Amino acid sequence: MLFDCGEGTQYQLMRAGTKRGKLNTILITHLHGDHYYGLPGLLSSLSLNQREHPLTIFGPRGIARYVDFVLNFPRRHHQTFEVNVEEIDTGFSGLLRETKEYRILTEPLVHRLPTQGYRVEEKPRLGVFDATKADDLGVPFGPERGQLLRGESITLADGRVITPDDLVGPPKAGQSFAYCTDTTLCLGAKRLAKNAGLLIHESTYSDEFHHLAQERMHATIREAAAVARAAGAKQFIATHFSTRYDREKIKDLEREGQEIYPDLIMAQDLMTVDF
Repeated sequence: MLFDCGEGTQYQLMRAGTKRGKLNTILITHLHGDHYYGLPGLLSSLSLNQREHPLTIFGPRGIARYVDFVLNFPRRHHQTFEVNVEEIDTGFSGLLRETKEYRILTEPLVHRLPTQGYRVEEKPRLGVFDATKADDLGVPFGPERGQLLRGESITLADGRVITPDDLVGPPKAGQSFAYCTDTTLCLGAKRLAKNAGLLIHESTYSDEFHHLAQERMHATIREAAAVARAAGAKQFIATHFSTRYDREKIKDLEREGQEIYPDLIMAQDLMTVDF
């Protein structure tokens, strides 16, 4: 999944060593250019690489018209794969996609244009199978062990019934990730961040420029940190800093956020974070 697609995205994906062919979903938050102007180059590159499997793009109303223009601009090369665009109604809150492995949810944020935040939740994963105990009980190698992992009981040749509870540990909770930008302080962001394993939230200004944050409908780093703390997010990455913060001033911005969320992470290009 790719969250937003600003200018230069395809170049950054190459620098990061990301396999673009594995990309299947792009989620656009809103239609300010720094969040979607990278789509033409990325879609073109994917086609030039002879991609064949479909790609889905989620975004607010208007994104379909833009993608249609990009794909059908005169004299453009032949498109090798299907692009499905799913527009989100302004203010929509709820489920966007559900698979066997995960769910994608969205909530409206508060910005100058209709904006959506996103949350991805892994579904609980299978518990650990006790292979040693299975050997002791005489459970044969083969489909019987798969049945137990799927939550089904089995009957052995001697008539004994083995249940999943005998050999499979409790399910493991899945991870969750929330992405909230651009936005001012709002309820939608708090809902998306609730107990998230990782929250990325815009942190454009320091308290000194709180008036600009309100005027331009952005968040201060202190407000973003408050969302992370109140929502119980296990990790918080601050991002989308105003260009007024150079290498020295960014440290002051970081200290403000740390007063609320001491372990916050300041976003940097090409950083990777495990959670």
